[in-house]
Parts: sequence; C-alpha cells; structure tokens
Amino acid sequence: MLRMIALIIGSLTITNVSAEPIDHYQILNHLDNYGNLYLRNKPYTALPTGLVVDGNLNIENTPITRLPKGLDINGSLKASNSQLTRVASGVKIKGYADFMGSKITSWPKGVKVGGFINFTDTPLQRLPNGLRVRGDLSVIRTPLNELPNGIVIDGDLYIGGSAITAFPETMTVKGNIYLGGNIVKTWPTNLDLGGAVAR
Repeated sequence: MLRMIALIIGSLTITNVSAEPIDHYQILNHLDNYGNLYLRNKPYTALPTGLVVDGNLNIENTPITRLPKGLDINGSLKASNSQLTRVASGVKIKGYADFMGSKITSWPKGVKVGGFINFTDTPLQRLPNGLRVRGDLSVIRTPLNELPNGIVIDGDLYIGGSAITAFPETMTVKGNIYLGGNIVKTWPTNLDLGGAVAR
C-alpha cells in the first residue's frame, strides 16, 4: 500500500520537460517589462506564425529549427548554438542577428536585418543575390565559398576560415575586409571599399 502511494506521489511530482512548441500564452511567462522574449535554454521547438516581439528575442541553445513567417522583432535576435536551420522569407529584425554556432545553411531573399549578421561557425553554404547587410557580416569558419554578386555591406566583412578564395565581380564594403588568413585569388573588378584590407 505504501509503495502504491509513493508511486502515485512520485508520478504527480515529475514535471514534463519534453520539447514542445510555445504558444501565445506561454510566451507571457518569458517576457520582461521591456518586451524582450527570453527563451534561452528552454525546451520549445517552434515559435508561432506572425509573432511580434517588442524588444529582443533570445533563442540561444534551444531546439527551435526555424523562424516562422510573419516574425517581426523590434530589437535584436540571439540564436547562437540553437538548432535553427531555416529563416522564412519576410522575417523582420530591427537590430542585429547572431546565428553563431547554429545549424543555418542558407539565407533567403526578403529577410530584413537592421544591424550586423553573424554566421560564424555555422554550416552556411549560400547567400542570396542582392544581399544588403546594414552592419558587419561574419562568415568566419563556414563552408561558404562565394559571396553573391553585388553584395553591399555597410560595415566590416570577416571571412577567415571560410571557403572563400574569390570575390564577386561587384562588391561594396563600407568598412574593412578581414581576410583572417584566407588567400583571395580573384578580386572584384568593381570594388567599393571604405576602409582597408587586413590579411
């Protein structure tokens, strides 16, 4: 009898920590007074479609695999070391986007980011034509082997440890280019460079 009671009490006290999507009601538990949504290290697997975050969104170290359609972040995105593989076209991020150590492989056209984009230590393989980065761009230690023709970077470019050995025909970097040991054999015919090149 005591054993049966102990089993019942034990099963009632075990909390369910399995991964699941987060809904609009659960989001309220993770918002602060400034509108920042802090999900770091939480077990949620997905964000709701059309989510608007008034501040920053932190999904670091989460099993979330994609940023959904209609996501609008009025601050910055921290997604480092997450399982993120996809970003839906049309996602808006007013600040910077940090994907360092995530699983992202490509960047779609139509995503708007207001600051730097950090792809360091990701399996990134492709960037879209016509990409404009409103701050720095880091592709350090990625398998990315080319930048899209006509790319515009308002800040610095970091390519050390990537597979890039040639630059596109036309490229604008308003800051510096940090090669980080990469040997670039082909340089743009039309290079608009605001700073210097550091090897």
